[in-house]
Amino acid sequence: MDTLAEEYQDLSKKNIRLRRRKKRLEKLTWILVGVLTLVTAYILYIEYYPPLFGRWPKLTEEYEQVLLEKKELQERLDSLQRVNSMLIELSPYYTGVFFEVQIGAFENFDLDKYKEGLARLNIDYSGKLDQYTLGKFRELEMAKGFVKDIKSMGIRDAFIVAKIDGKRVKVQEAVEEAERLRE
Repeated sequence: MDTLAEEYQDLSKKNIRLRRRKKRLEKLTWILVGVLTLVTAYILYIEYYPPLFGRWPKLTEEYEQVLLEKKELQERLDSLQRVNSMLIELSPYYTGVFFEVQIGAFENFDLDKYKEGLARLNIDYSGKLDQYTLGKFRELEMAKGFVKDIKSMGIRDAFIVAKIDGKRVKVQEAVEEAERLRE
């Protein structure tokens, strides 16, 4: 009987230990569920609102600052590109690919005495005819738009002339060279 009583006592102690363990596991499970719920809620919260603590607010502020600086730099770059395009167009030197609009080619027609007042008029004296062009564009589409406007002003024979480094070439050749240079 002693053994049966001892065995009962041992089983009773094991049962108590198992119940305690079960309660601890249940508590731990509820704690884990609570923590998981809080973490999930916080993750959902920071998707729509700035985080409450940690490095997130600082990172968000830095990110917004970087976006502002990027916008300012892009505006500066755009401004510099516009100024550069204007300088290139006004420059008497040709480097690279350009498109001009020829408005006429004449023999025995001299506009030299007006050249100072005609700052944007370019005259090419090569060959028998003096060729008169307006504009100097890096982009063919801009030149096409300008030709259209010139024709609407009454200069019906205007057409696009292409040049590479100041040398007159076919328009298609200049387009291909421009594409090659972009790569």
